[in-house]
Amino acid sequence: MSKTTFEKLGIPYEERDGIFYPVLVAGTEKADIDVGKYGRMWIKYIKEEYPMRYKSLVRFGELEERADEVNDTAYELLDDIEAKWLKKHKPKNPNSFTEQLQLRTQTRMMAEEIVIMDVVMQFH
Repeated sequence: MSKTTFEKLGIPYEERDGIFYPVLVAGTEKADIDVGKYGRMWIKYIKEEYPMRYKSLVRFGELEERADEVNDTAYELLDDIEAKWLKKHKPKNPNSFTEQLQLRTQTRMMAEEIVIMDVVMQFH
């Protein structure tokens, strides 16, 4: 007896009223995908602003991959901005922990705002 297409693809079946139905799941539309902070933010943005693009990415199984790319790009840009800013703006007292902390916190907040606007809130 030959296998059905679903059996060849390894898709499980579920019996309802004596009839076997394939268990189908649309893409990777799961709440527990691990794509990082900026990847999750981008998914939320695309889902709200470009629902057709979101559905297309889910349908073709590309959502997680694209969100992971956005997350990686966002963190690379964040690190670059922070490094350049901290190199240019030195603390007055390099031995002061609070001054260092304040400078790094301000730098992170500024860099994160740029990353969100330039990478996360964009059509990819």
